[in-house]
Amino acid sequence: MRRAVAAALAAGVLAMAGCSGEPEALGSASVSAGPATRADGPDPSILPAAADAAVTTRLADGVVPPTNRWYSSLAFGEPGLPVFPKPLSFQTVEGGFAMGLTRPDPQENAIMAPAVADVTVTFDGATGHGEVVEATPVAVTLATGPVEVSLAQGVPVVALSSDGGGTATLSVAFEPAGDGLAVATVGSTTYGIALDRASVDGTTLDVDPGGTAQLFAVPDGGSAGAFAAALGPIARGADAAFALGDVATTTVTYAAEPTVVAVPVARAAGLDCGLGTYATIAGPYEVCAASSLSWDVPLTEPTAALDLSGITDPERDAIAAALAADAGVAPELPADTYFGAKALYRLANLLQLADALGEEAVAEQLAGTLAEQLDLWGQADGCGERAERCFTYDATLRGVVGLATAFGSEQFNDHHFHYGYLLYAAAVAGARDPELAARIGPVMDLVAEDIAAPGTSDAFPVRRVFDPVEGHSWASGISPFADGNNQESSSEAVLAWNAAALWADLRGDDALGASARWMLSAEAEAATRLWLAPDLTGLEGYGHSVVAIQWGAKRDYATWFSAEPSAMLGIQLIPGQPAAMAYLDAVPDRRIVSSVAEAWGTSTPDQFADYLLMYRALAGDAERAAAWSAALALPDTAIDDGDSRAWMLAWIAAAG
Repeated sequence: MRRAVAAALAAGVLAMAGCSGEPEALGSASVSAGPATRADGPDPSILPAAADAAVTTRLADGVVPPTNRWYSSLAFGEPGLPVFPKPLSFQTVEGGFAMGLTRPDPQENAIMAPAVADVTVTFDGATGHGEVVEATPVAVTLATGPVEVSLAQGVPVVALSSDGGGTATLSVAFEPAGDGLAVATVGSTTYGIALDRASVDGTTLDVDPGGTAQLFAVPDGGSAGAFAAALGPIARGADAAFALGDVATTTVTYAAEPTVVAVPVARAAGLDCGLGTYATIAGPYEVCAASSLSWDVPLTEPTAALDLSGITDPERDAIAAALAADAGVAPELPADTYFGAKALYRLANLLQLADALGEEAVAEQLAGTLAEQLDLWGQADGCGERAERCFTYDATLRGVVGLATAFGSEQFNDHHFHYGYLLYAAAVAGARDPELAARIGPVMDLVAEDIAAPGTSDAFPVRRVFDPVEGHSWASGISPFADGNNQESSSEAVLAWNAAALWADLRGDDALGASARWMLSAEAEAATRLWLAPDLTGLEGYGHSVVAIQWGAKRDYATWFSAEPSAMLGIQLIPGQPAAMAYLDAVPDRRIVSSVAEAWGTSTPDQFADYLLMYRALAGDAERAAAWSAALALPDTAIDDGDSRAWMLAWIAAAG
């Protein structure tokens, strides 16, 4: 299968006569993987050392720095910022923590559920804000004085344990409510503490050696007693595995025995539920008893191909004319890791078009420019010679940092956005030119490993940015925000995993290829579920059909760079990659039309008009025809720097 993908890329990638150029599907073949170490990953010692990121850390010895996690602020930066294991919020305080049940508040431009500090717990003899002693993509454990505190995404509990025992002071008095259970009401929320070799006397909590105390908020329609009775072992070290077959399956294992989990309603089928519900910014969550959860999403295969086999002669002529014009202008080639890599992505797509259209002279010109730039980025000691178009290795945060940095990438912000563009260009050019692939391979392997390592190693964390429970990535490295971590561009995240899979196939890295396919499939499904076609039932106060930024604590109709409606939708479509066509086409036509209408407004937008037209083309023949006409007339200034008129037209033609 992987050889077939590489062969399709090398043969020209875009199909012009009856062959789609798509990689063959997995079909009934199955690939599965659980949490793993990465013993045979690439060696970062070939890169120069990165400059000190100057990040404050709160990590025990031996813990892999958990950048880009939903809980990253517990480990980095200023202490006390909240994190959000839905539906709870949790934040450290001096010598302890505060927790509470969040409740969504739909407003015109945001669905908000800020942190709630209903119950504060401080431990006798503890100072500071604790340190992270265990971390996985799903769960985290903090040591605070004599007690360890565990959180897991999907388990609505703050769990305390202590080998040697400890005493804590509670901010509210809890009353006995049965054997091993105490409760308190704060405002409209009832909280419970399930006790095992522990006791509560008013505001004093005692945990005996080896004992546990699990704090929770009683769900709507549930009871403290039923919740406590369903609780099992602490979900410490919870982690995820995946399987690939006709679908992509995620399995999250929380404990050896059933405990209480909170899951989106769509994932609750077949589980032992009935413990109540929680309202969240993502809709209602069922409260169930389970030791593990599994769910499927459609399998999205990696591709760098548009199927142009069905286009008309006039469409082909228009694409060819646009290609000649686009290739005839000297490209702008920025030196930073975002705009520089984006420019190479643009060149790679023009190169594919030139090959597919038989424009050999244009193809050789584009290939030469692309190879020249990729050789710079792929030079292992490049940062020893210059301060741009090169990579370093940060041994503290365990990752690759490119120069020149952009958007805080030195603190591991947005690495998957930046590196996805570069890996895509490397995969396309490398499939066409094996000698180039061999030259740049060692460095590009490290770039892929930084964002998509299929297992933890001494040099990299497993799947640095990907949250398997939420099904999407987190963009901020250290997450210095009161609303938790965030991700803006779902589409650039999809590009990252598409590109990582293409590069893995080219390099014969089966482990990376399978892992990237899983993330690609999950991220594509999340892009439609959370950003592009969200189910807003029960959240009707929100005034828009799309979401522009997902946070731990809110869903925003806003971007980091523009307040224009075109930005809200356009940032979920950029850069018009081939792999997006399948999952974007799954959005109902009427939803596409209404979203584009809101984003477009009354006149051609200054930004992302090209991507809006490409999206519109997926809404049926009439919309595609209208998008084609508008694309032909679109001013050059309205075409994004990662796009081209030729690629825009090819996309619209392929949508037919």
